[in-house]
Parts: sequence; structure tokens; C-alpha cells
Amino acid sequence: MRIVNDNGFATRPSAELHEKPKYFLIYEGASTEPKYFEGICKNKSQLAINEKISIMSVLRSVDDLNNSHPKYALELGNEIKKQSQNNCITKENFLKSIKDLILVMKIDDNENLIKQAEDYVKDYANDEIYYDEIDNVVIDIYKDLVFENISIDIMEYFQNQRISLDYNEEIDVINLIVDRDKNSFKDFQYYNLVKECKKEGIKLYVSNPCFEVWLLMHFDEFEKLDFKKLLENKRVSKSKKSKKYADKMLSDIIGYNKSNLQFETFINRIDEAIKREKNYCEDLKELENKIGTNIGKLIESLRK
Repeated sequence: MRIVNDNGFATRPSAELHEKPKYFLIYEGASTEPKYFEGICKNKSQLAINEKISIMSVLRSVDDLNNSHPKYALELGNEIKKQSQNNCITKENFLKSIKDLILVMKIDDNENLIKQAEDYVKDYANDEIYYDEIDNVVIDIYKDLVFENISIDIMEYFQNQRISLDYNEEIDVINLIVDRDKNSFKDFQYYNLVKECKKEGIKLYVSNPCFEVWLLMHFDEFEKLDFKKLLENKRVSKSKKSKKYADKMLSDIIGYNKSNLQFETFINRIDEAIKREKNYCEDLKELENKIGTNIGKLIESLRK
């Protein structure tokens, strides 16, 4: 996983992260939701977000970009708790983290650097690597480059991620943000997700049928939508390239592009969306089958 704090990806976190409550936001989606909440983070003051909390966006590793099932989002939440409790990282996640840094930061000679890490993990790494040992492991992997920036960058990255992932169950909150998509999310899976989140003390935020319902609630046109079509959220034509109903309606209203969300379009309408949400379904059990969302409740909790 990759952690993006209020200051951005792979930056040195401040000492305040040890003291300020963290709100971990784990997204099922890889584009729209992270972009929306990036806008929330950048405009905390204007949106009356509590300055005494740190918002931590949990992004998927490069290797997991296509893994979008809600069950995987829950696994990330449990992984945060486990890594902090055990003070270690699995060798698989260690390797993913190195790949993330090298590929996302566009470091030169990335193929060779990744292969060196893969070979080492395969032949020498224990199943779990304690954080206190990571610097030595990195030095072993890149012993020919020990005085180069790459080794320093990787060691600093793990140090920063470790601080960011330091989960305190007494003050920190893990939040899952998922869609109730009946095409990929079976009824028993929805029930199990709600049950498991409650058991693990993880907050669950659901949009039925998709996150775009929350985005649509920012606009008066929401009231005029065909709710039957919205709940089904099928493609508007037989073409495989055609948009689904929610995307198409949002595109008609604001020229919405799923891969390039413009947060400034929504920022002044968030209170309106929170108010409108309360007129529809917010209850987790009822969201299994009814149009609605409880994302507004998440934003309200960030304000408190």
C-alpha cells in the first residue's frame, strides 16, 4: 500500500503524526475517490475540517491497481492494524513498497533495481521483516549502491511510511469507502463486509450503486434523475465504451471525467450534498438495496 498524508506521497511526515489522531481513508476505487478526498485535504480550512486530525489516504500498491474488490479494501484496513501491532512488514509488502517508490517516483534504471530487490526477497528474506531491520536489508540489497541516493531514498521512504502507518486504536480511525455494485458485490459479501467492519472497529462508508451518487448529490439535478435507472446503473447504450447511467448524468451536468475529477466543481456544494444525503438512505443495512450514501457522515466526522 502507499500512504499519502496531508503533505503528499512519500514526503517526510511531521512529528505531529505521532500525536494527532489519524483518519485512514481506504478506497475501493483507484481514481475518483482518492482525487475527491485529495481536494478535501487541500482545502481543510475552507471546509472546516478539524485541524487536529491527519487524513491519510491509503492507495493501492502498483502491483494491486486492478484489485478493486471491497474485500481487498478490508484487507488493507486489517493490514494497517497488523503491521503496527507486530512492528513488522511481510516480505511481499516490503517488495511492493520498494516497487511503489521506484515506479511512482520514476527512479532511473527501475527494472534492474526492482530485480535486485526481487532476487533478494526470494533467496534471503524472512516471511516478516521487522522495521528495525529494514535499513540493513536495504543495504544488503543495494550493497553496490550503498552510498548512492537510491539506498537513502528507500530507507527514508520506509521510515516515513512506518510513521504514517503507526496505528493507535485509541485515537485513530480506519475508514473504508466502497461501492454497492451488485455486479461484483454479492449479497452475502455485503453482509459479511458490514459484519467484519463492525467486528474490527472499522468505519464503513457505502454508496449505492457507486460513488458518483455522492457526487450527483452536490447538484439540484439529482432530484430529477430516473432513480430506477440510477439504481441499476447500466450502460446507456449497447456499446461497451458507453458510460453507465450515473457517469452519464454527471457528465451531462458538469462535463464529468471519471479519470480527471475537478474538485473545484464540488467544493462550494459539499454542505448542500450533506443536507441532500439526509433525505435519502444513509443506513448501512438499507444501503444494500436502496439508493443513497453515507459519505456525508464521513465528512461530518472529519469536521468533528
